Amino acid sequence: MARPDRRDPDQIRALNSVLGQLSRADGSAQFSTGSTSVVCGVYGPVDVKLFDEHLDRAHVEVKLRPDIGIPGPKDKWLESAILQTLEGNILAHLHPRTLVQINVQVRADGGSLDACAINAAILALVDAGVPLRLMVAAAACAVMPDGRIVVDPVAEEAEAARSLHTFAFAEKGLGEGEGPVYVDSRGVFGIEEYDACYGVCERAVGRVLAFMRSAVESKVTKESHVAGA
Repeated sequence: MARPDRRDPDQIRALNSVLGQLSRADGSAQFSTGSTSVVCGVYGPVDVKLFDEHLDRAHVEVKLRPDIGIPGPKDKWLESAILQTLEGNILAHLHPRTLVQINVQVRADGGSLDACAINAAILALVDAGVPLRLMVAAAACAVMPDGRIVVDPVAEEAEAARSLHTFAFAEKGLGEGEGPVYVDSRGVFGIEEYDACYGVCERAVGRVLAFMRSAVESKVTKESHVAGA
């Protein structure tokens, strides 16, 4: 069966990113995969409220705003997923008694939103100069009712899928069996399908990481040319 947008099963949608577009943020990134688009702004390290203060590390906070309406349970879950992926990757001990705030704004949800939001947040942290242990990226896939596995599912595919899976991997160790830094799997699936989804998303993350690194390098090169002009 053909996919709604005629892609091959292992083909991700076109990627796009813009870094540093939010002038009031310390770092920002817009990340899009097809019709799904997320803007993320990072503020910090900045002063932290007393009840959030940690003597040995920065307090990391994620706030998400949906594209329509006010945040609901699904949005709170996505906040938690982003925080779970990022918190252990930020070198928070380098900035004790401070706050790193990550504000995520959903522009459009055309499917695979959680992976898109994680990628936007990582790029925004890099743009802000927040020290990270490793470069991380995420990808999603779906197991369809006929057993096909499709990467980067659109909303229509996600709605019809038997199970949905999102994996985030660190660049170091990718493909070397070190395992993902984040996993979310839901629906009905067997261990063989899970393993297949793992491999599909791991390969897709390799392509996403290459794109993200190119986006960062392009901005650095552009800024270097401006500074040297």
